[in-house]
Amino acid sequence: MRSLLFTMAFMIPLAGLSGAAAAAASGPLTIHLKAQNRSGENGTATLVPEGTRTKVIIRLAHAPAGIVQPAHIHPGTCIHLNPHPKWLLANVVNGKSETIVPVPLSTIQNGTYAINVHKSKKQMGISVSCGNIPGMHTMRKASKEGY
Repeated sequence: MRSLLFTMAFMIPLAGLSGAAAAAASGPLTIHLKAQNRSGENGTATLVPEGTRTKVIIRLAHAPAGIVQPAHIHPGTCIHLNPHPKWLLANVVNGKSETIVPVPLSTIQNGTYAINVHKSKKQMGISVSCGNIPGMHTMRKASKEGY
């Protein structure tokens, strides 16, 4: 009986979510990072929920060898990016970065945010790759519309 009650208590909040939204609520979320400013640096950012924290793993193809490329989670979207980062990420070096962000994935998804990678520390104004983090409202809308 206890296990049935636990299962129902867990499943009922997820009943309103389907497809991609339910998957994002319970597991990793991978977003595509699109090359900016003709950099050719396409890749992915995987956001892995770890309780009250989120691991962010960035992988970029065609990143310049040995160049330190700052990365952040910014408020806004890639098109309308707030220049003031919300969370700093570990620098991308040789196309790789891993960071623990001190908030749960649900907090990130409850806002409008994008992951942005800059060309270098000296060229912070030039983005080389960016990807929008889908919020839970976006995920719910997409699942209702069959995407």
